[in-house]
Amino acid sequence: MVDNFHKLKSAFRWDSHLIKHFVAMSHAISNRKVDIQNLSNIKNYIKGHSSWTSYFRGTNELLLVNLLSSQVDYQETFNNIKDIYELMKKNGFTRGPYLPMAAYTLATKLERSQWDEGIKRMMDFYNGMKKNHFWLTSQDDYVYSAVLATSNLEVEETMDKVEKYYSILNKNGFYKGNDLQTLSHILALSDGEIEVNCNRAVSLYNKLKENKCRLQHNALSTIGLLVLLPQDVDVLVSEIKEVYEYIHSVDGYGFWSLDGSTRTILSSNIVSSYYIDSIKDGITDVALSNSLVAILIAQEQAAISAACIAAVSASAASSS
Repeated sequence: MVDNFHKLKSAFRWDSHLIKHFVAMSHAISNRKVDIQNLSNIKNYIKGHSSWTSYFRGTNELLLVNLLSSQVDYQETFNNIKDIYELMKKNGFTRGPYLPMAAYTLATKLERSQWDEGIKRMMDFYNGMKKNHFWLTSQDDYVYSAVLATSNLEVEETMDKVEKYYSILNKNGFYKGNDLQTLSHILALSDGEIEVNCNRAVSLYNKLKENKCRLQHNALSTIGLLVLLPQDVDVLVSEIKEVYEYIHSVDGYGFWSLDGSTRTILSSNIVSSYYIDSIKDGITDVALSNSLVAILIAQEQAAISAACIAAVSASAASSS
């Protein structure tokens, strides 16, 4: 991850450092080294096939470059993203910085023949969120709606679980708001007992805080991913702390470069990816396979959420 970041830092000087950190992390957790030439080619392709006012550009550009770099044919994938993006707008979704990320999710998870149904399910999930939390649900929930739309989860049942998680977690100290809604979305992927998962979420959050690895509320999606892992809470916190302390000492990751919450996000994803790879290698039965699917969806949600936070932060910084 550190090597990836320094390569990105040298090659893409005008892009946000925060976004480069998440691109470096994304490559690391998928066991890839940064290929600067390939990333540059993708960047140029996006620029050549979108207008400068497009939401595919600006702070989203390097995030999309990163996502496309994992595809076999990035040109075909990007063209599919643009096509489904237009379909989404025709079906009532509002153009904005989050819609390209949602379009990427549908375009890479669904066959073209499934797009219409996928967009309908995405709207059903989004409307379910809006029904329960009208004032909280906005464009930043498009990505979660898209991820849920590509799963085999039933809309009403999933939204009921989300509400149960939201209510219990709020009673256990988490503030009401969009960040808690996001955490509830991720936990609803689990087949585990709601009370048990809520207790685990509270324990993880508090123990990370006690170990000076505190997560800001806009990073609660990371807690969701950690809850779904089968590892002991104390073990996870200890290993996250170890990674945190290591990268804190490395150039580009210290006090003047990153805030503590971002370091915790990066550290948590590195630790999570290790355990997810271990689960993949040792999987033997259907029950574990189903759990892995939920964890992988949660990992994707958490990673995209972190990237979106980085993009919004970078956009705010550039306009101030």
